[in-house]
Amino acid sequence: MAEQKDPTLYADGFDEAIIGFTEEWIEVPRVIYSKAKMQDILIEDGMSIEEALEYLEFNVWGAYVGGGTPIYANDLSGTTRQEVEYVLDLYQGGDGGDNAPDWALPSEDSPQLSESDSDGNTTEKGQSLEENDSTENSRSSSDEDVRS
Repeated sequence: MAEQKDPTLYADGFDEAIIGFTEEWIEVPRVIYSKAKMQDILIEDGMSIEEALEYLEFNVWGAYVGGGTPIYANDLSGTTRQEVEYVLDLYQGGDGGDNAPDWALPSEDSPQLSESDSDGNTTEKGQSLEENDSTENSRSSSDEDVRS
């Protein structure tokens, strides 16, 4: 009697998130799902982003149910190799290195971060606190009442 292989398994309700399958000679073919598309399906069904992510991580992506268990992949369609290398470096704890794609670098038109001094006064980056009159008297009288 021939040994029976594990069947190819599917994630119920996520047919629109299928992006392919593997056909390795040693294993049973496995269906590949886009994680982002799976999240979108749950969000369209009324879940928040956080609820969808928590549900998928806990109930779907982490489940192993045999050799035919689906593969859940980060869908990188339309992504360049440079972008993939950058994201993988960040994922592995790096800083992106020299692989930063144009979209990841700040431009002259990018919003600037604010800085704060030890008293909690903030100003736009590049502007000295002395030049920013609005921070000098930013505390209201109600702030003073709270400290009393």
